[in-house]
Amino acid sequence: MAAVLWLPLTPPAHGLMVLRQWLRPPRDDAKYLDAQLLSDERDRFRALWHSERIHSSELEQRLQQLDRAKKMDRGGREVAPLLVSVTARGEGPGERMLALNAGSRDGVQSGDPAVVGGDILVGRLVGEPTGVRCWLAPLTDPSTGRVDAFIAPADRPEAGPAESVLIQLRPNSGGFLVGEVDASKQVFEGDIARLADATWKSAAQGMRMGTVVSVRRSDKNPLRMHIEVKTEVDPDRLRQVTLKIDAEAIP
Repeated sequence: MAAVLWLPLTPPAHGLMVLRQWLRPPRDDAKYLDAQLLSDERDRFRALWHSERIHSSELEQRLQQLDRAKKMDRGGREVAPLLVSVTARGEGPGERMLALNAGSRDGVQSGDPAVVGGDILVGRLVGEPTGVRCWLAPLTDPSTGRVDAFIAPADRPEAGPAESVLIQLRPNSGGFLVGEVDASKQVFEGDIARLADATWKSAAQGMRMGTVVSVRRSDKNPLRMHIEVKTEVDPDRLRQVTLKIDAEAIP
């Protein structure tokens, strides 16, 4: 008797299928396609918007670099800042040199200093540039050799050579600039190294070379202190630099 009463209450499988279709109408493929296209368009325009923001930010940074380079002119001959891009690494007549997309047709000459941020010295051009290409030797390149500099206190970064500690720096194999000073001189980690070398062009004088990261007693002479300076920029990460070229050399 229970089996007879239960049978009418149990709908067949196809009945459940019909009920499910009735409760959930079939998808309108046209409407679904329209929604998908709108979603794709939204994502595409969002990506374009972000791309334009990045491009705008890069242009703004370029203008700021040029403006800072002009403001940091140290006097002497009139300087014209030229923003250039790094096109290759490890080329030219040095191990760590960078190839730049500017040459003699732009007024570029050997010895022109390269900076970033207006005040941070990257290095200088070496060799004879072609019409459209030149080579930058970073401060850490062995070809840089010994460079006269001065170390200004961290709390007085604007101090000149007369108020600072004079030092001769050279690149070592570890990618740092090293030198020694008399043990009586006051040099501390965090102090700022700036260029003061008569063999470099006037546009490079006083430019920031790096920060003191190590001060210790010299292994060879206990009366002298060994100074280690880390440059402000990593040449391997550079994409652009500003060349400070002689305005009169521009064709």
